[in-house]
Amino acid sequence: MRNRLKPSKKQNGDAMNYFVNENIFTLNSGTEFSAVKRLKMFRQKGIPAKILTRNYNANLSGDLTRVGLMHEDVLNMYDYFQEVTDIPSEDLNVRYAEVIDKRMYHIEGVDANESLIKYHGDTVAKVNIAPATVGLLGSIEYYNNMNVIVVRDVWDRRGFKSSTQYFHQDGNLGPQIFFDRNGIPKIEVIHMNINGTLSPTMWKLLNYKGKTWRFNSEDELFAFFMTSIAQEGPSVFINDRPSLVPAVAAVQGAVAKWHYLHNVHGNNINQSGAPRQVAPYMQPLFTTFISQFNGVIVATEQQKKDIQQYFNFNNVLVLPDSFAEEVAAENLKFDLEARDKNKIVYLGRMAEDKSTLEIVDILSRVHRKLPNAKIEVYGYASPADYQKQIEDKAEKAGLKDSIIFKGYQSDEVLATALKEASLVLNTSPAEGYGMNLLHAMSFGVPVVAYRVKYGIEELVESGVDGELVQRGSAQLAADAVVNLLNDSVKWSAASRAAFDKAQSLNLDAAWSKWLEMSQTVENIFVQD
Repeated sequence: MRNRLKPSKKQNGDAMNYFVNENIFTLNSGTEFSAVKRLKMFRQKGIPAKILTRNYNANLSGDLTRVGLMHEDVLNMYDYFQEVTDIPSEDLNVRYAEVIDKRMYHIEGVDANESLIKYHGDTVAKVNIAPATVGLLGSIEYYNNMNVIVVRDVWDRRGFKSSTQYFHQDGNLGPQIFFDRNGIPKIEVIHMNINGTLSPTMWKLLNYKGKTWRFNSEDELFAFFMTSIAQEGPSVFINDRPSLVPAVAAVQGAVAKWHYLHNVHGNNINQSGAPRQVAPYMQPLFTTFISQFNGVIVATEQQKKDIQQYFNFNNVLVLPDSFAEEVAAENLKFDLEARDKNKIVYLGRMAEDKSTLEIVDILSRVHRKLPNAKIEVYGYASPADYQKQIEDKAEKAGLKDSIIFKGYQSDEVLATALKEASLVLNTSPAEGYGMNLLHAMSFGVPVVAYRVKYGIEELVESGVDGELVQRGSAQLAADAVVNLLNDSVKWSAASRAAFDKAQSLNLDAAWSKWLEMSQTVENIFVQD
């Protein structure tokens, strides 16, 4: 289990730094992990900080545990308005839940994910087990005599009924109510059918400060939420999600608002020179709301120069997107023969924008010289069927047993894998930074990747701690893999260099950059 952080507590008037995100998910991307790392760094340096999240998540307790956080580390909008930010976690097992009268109803298990509630042999409700748990109450769905769902009660992982969803006779979602710990309604979401699509159309805060407040979107409510907490004390907001730019831009009373740009910003990012056009999802930040932020933060000098060439942000700052965890060298083996020479790892999200399918092309060429080589893939697919595309391509190439999908794993499992691995392979056509590569390098794993903007070119020195090859060239990438794995002297030097590079990019090194920047740029963070 990851080390827990000592939580920051904010009283009215206290300063706080908020890292703005949609959620802490069951499957998190580098964006969420960057925020978690930043939180860890700020806390260790005595700077008050919290992750701020928008989405309703009844399973937040479990998701936080998986990334080493507690509820006190995160301020969620729904928790705030439901007045449940200080409730301790309490597992509620279906078998012992008082909401189900065992004298009148019979619970019949279906599988590990659901159970039926029966009355005189008829199914009247279904219990859904909370995700990634054994027997803990997630929700109860109630049915009418036509076996159509009419109500779903949702339990928070901390042991209280958090929300009720009502359904129309046709099965479509009606109003959804969110409660405080005593069952008093605090938020209501109204759904309407618009042009054949059922959508939420109104968010209502019920009796908040003596009034009922109405909002047309969740982001309007989110902006109101952030403005409310900004009024409680000096607050800096560092936004991590482009989707939340309009909401953060609308916040009133903040000391400062920054956007951390984790990804490349241009459409054709690998053209020579700086890109003039930004990716569609970046348009709001780079156009409509550019003046509403104190500036943007990027991970590399090259991206800063490219942005400044065509866009007039108030500030463009270069600050670390992540840092390497310190790993004791005595726990590692820098001898290729002592590791699994055939074990190559791929870390991170599998997706079209990561060109993950190309690992099949590369491995098929590697097999001509190293027929026992294999790739272990650690991460999740987005969309979910993208993994099937890789599997199908691997099977056609005769590599079905040589590309092994390990799924989304904990730090402990990844550490074990990386201590044994010989190489990390990256096929991404662009990276804002590449924290997955930094993580692998911290275990002395050399890198083979494409030479692309931005972070990879700064993180990996070709011929020293890995090899960078022309983008899209499966043959050059395969040659780099074979050359490293066939030369134990060269591999050992690259392994040691990768380890040393990573250790030079640790928490203290990252914090020194933030501290240095704070001497020349106002309000990149606040402190008590």
